[in-house]
Amino acid sequence: MKKVAFAVVGVRNFAAEHIKQLSLLAEEGLGELKAVVITDMDKNKAKAQELADRGITIYQSYSELLEKGKGTIDVITLPTSIHTHYQMALDGMRAGYNLVLEKPPVPTVQQMDELIKVENETGVFCSIGFQQIHAQTIQRLKQMIVAGDFGEIKEIACRGYWSRNIAYYNRNPWAGKVVFAGQLVMDGPIHNALAHYLNNMIFLAGSEQHKSAELAWVRAELYRSRPFITSDDTSCLEAETTTGTKIYFYTTHSPRVELDPIIEIIGTKARATWDYSQRTHVQFTNGEELTFDNDGVDPWYEVMRTAAQLVRGELEQPYSTLENSRSFVVAINGAYDSAKVIRPIPEEYVDWISEGDDRRAVVRDIEDLFGEAFEKRVLLSDLNKVPWAAATPKVSVRDYKEFNPFGVQEVIL
Repeated sequence: MKKVAFAVVGVRNFAAEHIKQLSLLAEEGLGELKAVVITDMDKNKAKAQELADRGITIYQSYSELLEKGKGTIDVITLPTSIHTHYQMALDGMRAGYNLVLEKPPVPTVQQMDELIKVENETGVFCSIGFQQIHAQTIQRLKQMIVAGDFGEIKEIACRGYWSRNIAYYNRNPWAGKVVFAGQLVMDGPIHNALAHYLNNMIFLAGSEQHKSAELAWVRAELYRSRPFITSDDTSCLEAETTTGTKIYFYTTHSPRVELDPIIEIIGTKARATWDYSQRTHVQFTNGEELTFDNDGVDPWYEVMRTAAQLVRGELEQPYSTLENSRSFVVAINGAYDSAKVIRPIPEEYVDWISEGDDRRAVVRDIEDLFGEAFEKRVLLSDLNKVPWAAATPKVSVRDYKEFNPFGVQEVIL
């Protein structure tokens, strides 16, 4: 069987990661990079020449790729800016191309529903680049949960603290923005850098192997320690699924000490701890224990590998789909409906460390505060000890159809 032909939109930043993974795919004989889109030829002249020398077609716009790539390209990958995802995915599917759309998929639930509709109408697939859903550990945990090994899932909680410096926020014009170029972006830790882990929890709470849970309500507190951004950089969220599982998420870009994400899963028959390195430990109520990891499989590579397998007819559906990413989008929309505003943390509670591009904000004692909130399964305001924290309401997201940040949503008092 011939190698599946891929095209990548872009060559810099995360597009370079896509190109790297496709090189590995070619070594396995499953797929190959056939084309790239480079809109700024002056800035990327050397890279364009390198790729052209390898026989890779260079297109100077996405529309040119969609027009001229027909019959030669099987899958287009879209490692592009968040605010471009919706229209590019819409155009790509309507033109008949299978897609790998980077996370987060789209900012609003109504955009997600339109993409699901178009995917069903066109018969192509749109896989989402939530890499951790492709991890063997997450898939194995889900198999165990669906099989009943955990009993009833009572709660799933995660905390993770990844610092971000000035260079991170200067890397592109939409970093740290709620709105850019007239489009919603909501570039904070829960929607972008640590989005995988919120999505993991919602996915694991689902009752079927390839489905995520549906949410009943969301409550969130969104804060920012940096005066030059409009989005959040320190956030906490709680939610409940329609089957009663509680979900808790604590994350910041302003820690003094980083903590890679750790997820706890609590069931009536077992509890598990999963961490960023893929180490997974399960302890059953009968005293038995089980430990496993990812067996050396790279989930970033699996995103491309599964896309190739789908085209070749070796898989029935993507692991990470528009459908099973929908509840993640609902959670983000509900978080903004609940928080209403991104609250600034007063400067007397924020320290600045390092110099130049490495300069970064640190929220004083945030590790201890989130650690206590994580253990108690509450939000920051519930601790009654954080002067800058403000309580927010629960927001119903049952049958959620539209996110309008300027409207009024149903509130659960």
